[in-house]
Amino acid sequence: MTALLELFVLEWGVYPRRATIYLSEKGLLDSKYIKITPASVTAEGKLEAPGKPPGTMPILVLPDGQAITQSLAIIEYFEHIIENPQEAWQKELVASMSPGKTRSMRGKQNDHLERARVREMLAIADEVTSLSTFGMHKGSKLFEAMEPTSAEASHLAFAHCERNLDLLEQYYGGFEERMKKDSGPNIVDCMFFSILQFAKVLYGKDLIAGRPNLVKFYETFKERDSARIPEGYYPEIVSVLAPQWL
Repeated sequence: MTALLELFVLEWGVYPRRATIYLSEKGLLDSKYIKITPASVTAEGKLEAPGKPPGTMPILVLPDGQAITQSLAIIEYFEHIIENPQEAWQKELVASMSPGKTRSMRGKQNDHLERARVREMLAIADEVTSLSTFGMHKGSKLFEAMEPTSAEASHLAFAHCERNLDLLEQYYGGFEERMKKDSGPNIVDCMFFSILQFAKVLYGKDLIAGRPNLVKFYETFKERDSARIPEGYYPEIVSVLAPQWL
């Protein structure tokens, strides 16, 4: 029996991009087992998609109808079932994957320190994403008509990212060696690249200027198939207003 997972996404959104970059790296983005359902944005700013459960995107709906609603939880769910498939549909999905794609992207199973380090960096990258998106909402003219904005609040949010970016700069000092050793990226790379690309391409905000290790990571990762975006990827009205700052 073939079961079908359904992933609801706002294709260009920073959090859904985490999930789709990850699935692309796993060779699952075009899997017959996963239906990707893009949402549209109404004139009132609401996200709509046929059959979408309540909540913000991404949302992964499982074969039994239960939903997972956070990007990191979705990614870790896939990592769990790929590592240890239990149900028939999980075994079917894993069997359909290329052998090289089933490797863990959160560290080797028996290397507790490596897994702790990945989890540590995930937390740091997640905080950078939260602070940065808050800074965008407070400082970009895109949100002027939707919510209270404040140039000062935006500045403070981005300033609070600096320490975390310094920690990630150290971590990415060994990026190329890690990529060779692991034969590909890990889940930190997928999550962190999403916010860097979102900030730079859509908002004109370079979060990593002056940090050579992070710049090298970004320039290298953006050439991967999972990271490439086409011309006109972002909606026109969004791409016009987003880089205008208070």
